[in-house]
Amino acid sequence: MRDKRLVVRVTEYELLQLQHEADNRGVSNSDVVRAWIAQLAKPQKKAISD
Repeated sequence: MRDKRLVVRVTEYELLQLQHEADNRGVSNSDVVRAWIAQLAKPQKKAISD
């Protein structure tokens, strides 16, 4: 269940880049970000604070 929210400030150009990538893939901006996060190294077991 996705119950955490991430707020990121980006420039207008960065947002355009993200939207362009999402449009090319036919997915949402969030899906592009989640796909990128999925490629990151697996974290060590540790509690994630809010």
